[in-house]
Amino acid sequence: MPVALLTVILLLFASMFRRVQLVQMNVSRIGHLGVDTEYVLSELKRQSESERPLLVFIPWRTDLPVANRALLRLWKREVLWIPSWLGRSTHALLHLIRVGENFVYQLPKGIAGHPQFNWGTDPYGVTASGEPHLRFRASEQDSAESRLRAMGVDLRKPIVTIHVRDGSYHPSHSGTLWKEPHTWRNFDVNVTIEAALALSDRGFQVVRIGAHTNQPFRAADERNIFDFARNGYRDELTEIYLPSISAFMISTSSGIDSLTQVFRIPLYNFGVIAPSQLYSHRRITSIFQRFRKINDSRILTLRESFDLGKISDETLQDLGLEVVANTAEEICGLALEASDRYRNVWKPSEEDLWLQHRLLSLLPSAYRQFPIRGGVGAHFLRSHPEWLD
Repeated sequence: MPVALLTVILLLFASMFRRVQLVQMNVSRIGHLGVDTEYVLSELKRQSESERPLLVFIPWRTDLPVANRALLRLWKREVLWIPSWLGRSTHALLHLIRVGENFVYQLPKGIAGHPQFNWGTDPYGVTASGEPHLRFRASEQDSAESRLRAMGVDLRKPIVTIHVRDGSYHPSHSGTLWKEPHTWRNFDVNVTIEAALALSDRGFQVVRIGAHTNQPFRAADERNIFDFARNGYRDELTEIYLPSISAFMISTSSGIDSLTQVFRIPLYNFGVIAPSQLYSHRRITSIFQRFRKINDSRILTLRESFDLGKISDETLQDLGLEVVANTAEEICGLALEASDRYRNVWKPSEEDLWLQHRLLSLLPSAYRQFPIRGGVGAHFLRSHPEWLD
């Protein structure tokens, strides 16, 4: 307590000359640990120097395992932070003397309370440009690259990282007593084999990443495809280094794919749903799982999907709906579009442009409050134009 009291005195003294804000750093989930911190630092640059507060970061959710200790170590080098035990005591004392609210970091105007935006979603596009705040030391880069070379990766050739969330995530993260609320988010990694082989044929090296996985990647060891998640080469530093040198990432809207936002590389998502994961303001190209009525097998349109609200396994059951999972063909179509875009040979047809325009016209006004930077995979829309009725 004496240390916390001294910290409060220092914060109060500093606040006489400059606004001070405490930022909670969620260390238990790699997505929040990665992009939330990058977002706050990037948002700071959007403000004039006279308006910029002094940010003090406090590790949060320390009751759960740290998602990636290497990532936390890198962030601690870049920000002013205090230990979680001290942060909790300091936070409590500030509220005890009724000034705590003055020190709480506030999301920018227009984000708080918005139906889609929250931490890290970045509607203003502050992480869309500029240099990443996360940096690797030369020794860390050498360590990661040595491990990748030992695995067989040729660092002179383009790399694509793939991450597929499966049913092992929640038990490993939160214990077996917490029932998985979103099983529709889980996929078998082997649904991406067709995409991985197609990318390999186009000269890419494909690396599957992930800390918690149920199944081996059956395409691994074929034509420059690597199962980094399970082949014994994985470590936490190399796992966060890989996205920084990737041409792009293909993912299931998982936490680790937020590192694409940190490192400013393209992201291609499959398995997402509308409306809650239609991040139209981020530079993401997605393909969606659709909803089917169980009683008559009718597929809901995008417009109807917007009326569903927040989706969980429980709400789907209550609504009499099931999810139509993305197919291997749809995922491969997304991967080939990603390849063409990376090589600057992507040429959308008139139909593609019309379908994208049609999709944007269906977005509720709340989604169009901020610039649209993302899109939906062209092959997916061509295959399901009725979804846009």
